Amino acid sequence: MYLLIVNPHAGNGRAKQAFERIQKMESFHSIEQKTLFTDAPGEGKVIAANYSKDRRIKHVIVIGGDGTMHEVMNGWVNQEVPISFIPAGSGNDFARGTGQNQKAENQWQKIISNPDRYIYWNGRVQLDNNENKRFINSIGVGIDAITTEEANKSRLKGWLNRLRLGKLIYLIALIRVIWSFQPMDIRLKYDGKVRTLKNVWLISAANHPYCGGGLKVVPHAAMHQEYLSILIVHQISRKKILLLFLLIIFGLHRFLKEVELFRTKELVIEADSPVRYQADGETGSLRTCLITKDKRAVHII
Repeated sequence: MYLLIVNPHAGNGRAKQAFERIQKMESFHSIEQKTLFTDAPGEGKVIAANYSKDRRIKHVIVIGGDGTMHEVMNGWVNQEVPISFIPAGSGNDFARGTGQNQKAENQWQKIISNPDRYIYWNGRVQLDNNENKRFINSIGVGIDAITTEEANKSRLKGWLNRLRLGKLIYLIALIRVIWSFQPMDIRLKYDGKVRTLKNVWLISAANHPYCGGGLKVVPHAAMHQEYLSILIVHQISRKKILLLFLLIIFGLHRFLKEVELFRTKELVIEADSPVRYQADGETGSLRTCLITKDKRAVHII
């Protein structure tokens, strides 16, 4: 049996429209399926957790945005069951990172009729309260998180998404928060090194390059079983940080001297006071965290 988890609110209703088109297809009625809708943040995780124990489920199909897929990945525990994603959100960075660029109907037909599997390793973060979370795209500490919070609450987000200009909301939000953000002092531990960094604006650990609706924030990131791709921005002036985010649009920020790029199997972040973070757009606070790759692979179709 197929389990469909649909977020009808994703992409300002685009996920609902995609599901309604799929529902009219002959192949939809030719399979045994159960469709469940999410109505509030966190429901995707609850649904996934509840149905992970149902041995009748042989395949999960998520129709929604990155946030919906993030929730399902954090709730689903039966790693032998493949998970498919039909992107219909506002950002769709996971779809970009995994090479999905087909219309919803074509993606559905491919899943049903020709399900080629490949392996995907999520990232994992252990927070200072011992809470563990998976992330499908990236985790960012610093101005990235505060910008995400500002973008999520902006009234412009819906309008820009309808106009296919979702990237702009991230830059608009950044302009709003850039003058009030206080750079951080951070300790990092990785590859046997211990570093204390001053004036840190952003630390990001990514599974693939995309964030913020198609921006290549971590340009050297690539899907890998063991390694995370890390970006650090520090010792940069307040005026130049705006230039940096403009350069991100063209992937040129990697050439700034204030930007560090490297890969590592695990990264420990320590701060003396709570700092904001975002994982696939879900935000919170932390003082310490351990970031690694998930040991168990997920089968993606």
